[in-house]
Amino acid sequence: MTIDIIDKTDPGQWDPELDAVIAAPANHKVVFENDRLRVLEVILEPDEEEPTHHHRWPSVFVFDQVQGPIHDFAPDGIMMPPNRDVIQAIHAWDGRGCLVVHMAPQPAGRVLNASGKTLHGIRVEMKS
Repeated sequence: MTIDIIDKTDPGQWDPELDAVIAAPANHKVVFENDRLRVLEVILEPDEEEPTHHHRWPSVFVFDQVQGPIHDFAPDGIMMPPNRDVIQAIHAWDGRGCLVVHMAPQPAGRVLNASGKTLHGIRVEMKS
């Protein structure tokens, strides 16, 4: 008998079908990609919820338009506590200029833009 064990904490073992570009293509457009970087344009309209997806690489997310509330949900629909990278950064941001957030790999989940403003930014993923 063979048992496949998947380490859910290892981004290299995350389901490739849940990659943001594949699972949520309406929200993630590839602007540039090579063997070291992937640059995504990310758009989430007001009251829009993305499909479940992940981001397997660490990144820098530069928002030129964002406003709370933004909610993160686990794949099972449970709302995540508001202590994640982007949520904390939005709460601390003064609303001037661009908001720059350094982000760790993000396991599968989805985001709800519960604000009245379109979320727009560029996410630079550093492939490891």
